[in-house]
Amino acid sequence: MARTHPGLLTYTGPDGREEQLRLTDDVTTLGRSDTCDVIVELPTVSRLHARIELDHDRYLLFDAGSANGTLLNGRRIDHSYELHTGDVIWLGSPTAALRFADPDETLLIPVGAAAALVVDEQARGVTLHGLPLQLSPLEFRLLVYLASNPGTVCTRESCFLAAWGQPYDHATCEDALNNCVSKLRRNLRATAEEASAEPPPLVTIPRVGFRLDGEVAFTSGPVAPAPFHERAVGG
Repeated sequence: MARTHPGLLTYTGPDGREEQLRLTDDVTTLGRSDTCDVIVELPTVSRLHARIELDHDRYLLFDAGSANGTLLNGRRIDHSYELHTGDVIWLGSPTAALRFADPDETLLIPVGAAAALVVDEQARGVTLHGLPLQLSPLEFRLLVYLASNPGTVCTRESCFLAAWGQPYDHATCEDALNNCVSKLRRNLRATAEEASAEPPPLVTIPRVGFRLDGEVAFTSGPVAPAPFHERAVGG
């Protein structure tokens, strides 16, 4: 079956700026060389570091024999790995972080369909009971990750990685993560109250992580490709 939408990579640079790219080729190369499709000019990144292959409608991630390894969700890979929405790829270190999203993997809903929480990653927008939800970039990334795993306990480590793109350290990161979750919970509650409805439960599992309950839907629309050094992936 042909894909409706290409997969998406969001690159977070050392300065915190983000660039989004569409994966339209059968093979997308990532590395420091200017011959790569995705160019990340950092010393920890090999000239040809990794590649993403489209195989029978699935996106597979491979390390390309890089010096510092390719990590997925904080773990180094040594074979092909099928990518799923919310996965975070590190090229050698957290300073070269890319988040993956697959619009075809998520539920596409028509405009006006009933859904408590609707997330549009491409437009970076969220509605709750039909009302726009105002979120900071950190809150948005955390919500997307939790919404991609509804009803599943997401560890503190994976939540921090998804929102900040960096590994979680209990001594230095606990307060920041707790604060982000608290703000997200308050915003969900405030918007739900405005709609005279209940917010989706954002449950804290002590010493483990968090779980988002309730109905969640993803929708997507057309998006223009964002370039690395004026080169569009798959262009």
